Amino acid sequence: MIPAEFLRTPRLLFRPFNEADLDALAAIVGDPRVSRFVGDGQMLDRSAAALWISRSRENVERHGYGTGAVVEQATGRLVGWAGWARTEGEPEELVYGFAYEAWGQGYATEIAAALVRFAIAPLGLSELRAITYEDNLASRRVLERLGFEPLSTDGDEIIHRLLLPSGRADAV
Repeated sequence: MIPAEFLRTPRLLFRPFNEADLDALAAIVGDPRVSRFVGDGQMLDRSAAALWISRSRENVERHGYGTGAVVEQATGRLVGWAGWARTEGEPEELVYGFAYEAWGQGYATEIAAALVRFAIAPLGLSELRAITYEDNLASRRVLERLGFEPLSTDGDEIIHRLLLPSGRADAV
């Protein structure tokens, strides 16, 4: 299993979810301004947030990585989630989302860049994908900055792909 605190950026900590994250995560995924860009665009209730935490922890135990909490180091406040989702037969999907109050601070770029470097080394992944809604221009710009290229569209969603340089985490 991954260490309790395994990825730090200058301002953020990415770590596995724990039960104490439930209130903050439920508030984030229950905010329609955030949820409109996640999954089917529907808000999640507290029980769905609890299930998310449980499944995320199971995935981390099973695979050694997955989705987890993004915490501001200066305040200790959970400001979002990030990580990798797995779909059978597809490359790992880079995912992230932040509390509305945390938007516009560069957190998505900061954590996504760190996760891409982590995907290269030590994980050794060769490709990542990410999905954005067409009208989520901020996330589309984050992915473009990191070198993701639009691959295809599926309704309102754009599927992006990033081919990773083998073992060169400094390339991102």
